[in-house]
Amino acid sequence: MPKAYVFTEYGGPETQTFVDLPRPVPGPGQLLVAVHAAGVNPVDWKLRAGCLREVLPLTLPAVLGTEVSGVVEEIGDGVEGVGIGDEVFGALPLVGGYAEYALLPAQAAAHKPAAVSFTDAASLSVSAATAHQGTGRLNLKPDATLLVNGAGGGIGVAAV
Repeated sequence: MPKAYVFTEYGGPETQTFVDLPRPVPGPGQLLVAVHAAGVNPVDWKLRAGCLREVLPLTLPAVLGTEVSGVVEEIGDGVEGVGIGDEVFGALPLVGGYAEYALLPAQAAAHKPAAVSFTDAASLSVSAATAHQGTGRLNLKPDATLLVNGAGGGIGVAAV
């Protein structure tokens, strides 16, 4: 059985442990990804602590990890444009990314550019999506200027 890093109850780091879980099976519109790298994101500890349980209720134990990169192992019905063996990255896996296998919604995955490492790709999804959503909500006109102050973090770098 594949290994996964989970939290068994809401709380601090003491609730985390390795477990054996059945290999996930992709449903319609999903990809099964053999994980090569998983991003570490502040939302992970917020989920573990229970801060988001009203908006994102989880079945415990829950696998940590909200962004991954790896190689497609299986494809669910209705998925187009992705093949077995393709290198991909994405966010919000249905089965978390701190595992040997993760289920990704196909619409939340993208092909990993060859020049980008699995490690770098795994850290892109959440920060890039946040930057895209944030700048998009500004409804800037094409000739507008946007100052991004403090672009040293992932979101700032992606916004720039």
